[in-house]
Amino acid sequence: MPSVSIVIAAHNEVDSIGDVFDRCRAVLARCVDDAEIVMVDDGSTDGTGEKMDRIRDRHPDLVRVIRHHRNMGIAHTFEAAYRAGTKEYVLDIPADGEYPPEVLESMVPLLGSYDIIIAERAQKSYGPYRRLVSGCYRWLPRLMFGVDLRDPGSVKCRRREVIHGVRPASRGVFAEAERTIRAIRKGYRLGVVEIKPERRVAGSGGGAAPGLVLQAGIDMLTLWVRLSLLRRPP
Repeated sequence: MPSVSIVIAAHNEVDSIGDVFDRCRAVLARCVDDAEIVMVDDGSTDGTGEKMDRIRDRHPDLVRVIRHHRNMGIAHTFEAAYRAGTKEYVLDIPADGEYPPEVLESMVPLLGSYDIIIAERAQKSYGPYRRLVSGCYRWLPRLMFGVDLRDPGSVKCRRREVIHGVRPASRGVFAEAERTIRAIRKGYRLGVVEIKPERRVAGSGGGAAPGLVLQAGIDMLTLWVRLSLLRRPP
C-alpha cells in the first residue's frame, strides 16, 4: 500500500476544518498503512489556526501544522502545503468541505499506474462568469500545449517527486496547471477519477477573482513562449 500525505490548506474555515480532518483521518485508516496530515493555516483570523493546533495536540503522531502569521494567498499556501508532504504521494484537500476526501479510495488502486491523478468534478454549480473562466482554464492549455488537464482546479494526488521535480514559474493559480503540463511533457502519467462536489461548509471561493485570472493568463502565455517558441525543456 502506498504512503500518503493529505495536505489541507485553510483560510478562515474554523467551521469546517474539524469535520474535514475527521474524514481525512477515517479514509486514511481504511486504505493507507503509512500516512500523515499536514494542515496549513494562511493567516486566519477566525480561530482556524488555533483549532488546527488543538487537533495536532490530540493526534501528534499523525498531524503537523504550519501557520502563516499573515495571509499569503491561495497559490503560495497550496505550494507550501504540497512541499510539506513527506510521503510517497501527496493529496491536496481544501478545508472548506467542498471536496470529499473519500475520493482517495478511488485513487489508491490507480497509484501504481499513474503519477498524477486528477479528481474530475461530475458537476459544477457555476454562474456564467465562472463557467467561462473554468472553460478557458481547461481548453486553452489543450490548444496551446496539447494537454487536456480535465479539471485543473480540482484536487489531485501526485507522486511527491512530481511536486519537487517540477517547479512552476507561475506566480499565481496557473502554477497548478503549469506543473501538470510540464510533468506530462516530462513523461509522467496522468489518470482521472470522478468526484462529486459537496456544499461548501465554510470559506469562500476566490480562485476566479479578476486579478488572479489576469495573472493566470500572463503565466499561461509566458509558459507557451518558453515551451513552444523558445523550445525550453519542460
